[in-house]
Amino acid sequence: MNKGMMNFVSSHQYEFTVILRLILSSVCGGIVGVERELKGRPAGLKTFSLVCLGSTLAMITNEYIYLYIAGSTGDVARMATQVISGIGFLGAGTIIVTGNAQIKGLTTAAALWVTASIGIAIGAGFYFGGILGVIVIVVTSKIYNYIDSKIGEYTNILRLFIEGEDETVLKKAFQYFEENNYNVINIHRTKENKWFKEDTAAVIEVMVGNKKHSDVLDELNKMPEVLMVREIER
Repeated sequence: MNKGMMNFVSSHQYEFTVILRLILSSVCGGIVGVERELKGRPAGLKTFSLVCLGSTLAMITNEYIYLYIAGSTGDVARMATQVISGIGFLGAGTIIVTGNAQIKGLTTAAALWVTASIGIAIGAGFYFGGILGVIVIVVTSKIYNYIDSKIGEYTNILRLFIEGEDETVLKKAFQYFEENNYNVINIHRTKENKWFKEDTAAVIEVMVGNKKHSDVLDELNKMPEVLMVREIER
């Protein structure tokens, strides 16, 4: 086989691996994104698929330059480092502070960063590592969500949003906390997420000891002054 034919075969083999990597990275990123989308997060299937695909393409482009343009000289991982640092800006954009002074998006930002790493692994041809990474992320996410829900139910600090027609709702809530020896750590009024504009609403952090959060919420819900009360996720 002459040199030209060898280059033709190797070129087509390389193109096949490129197709495989791009498709695989798109699917893997989408799988991670589905879990976020099912929870109603702003970054979902499409976002994660694009992040993983983009990082894979960056790695393939770096590899192509290294093999076919630079003559196998230079740093083959240069683009990978740029992807990892650059994805931080996209992740930061998913982190917000809500009207209830609650930070959201940290997990989504972290998942975006990990998805970029999966894309780099697939782009480098490390299929086993990329696929295994997706499996570990999806499985552990389910397990940790369950554990977190159980731990959160018994944490000392309960963070809740409470709403009533007037100031009486806060007076009754504080009276209930005092009667049960619950220590109020912080309280601030809020105008966000209220049913009615004229209502009184606040976000309260209170130490409830070993009391189950659901029990405290049920007891508050029984008060006629309370229109709505719910726990704010950590």
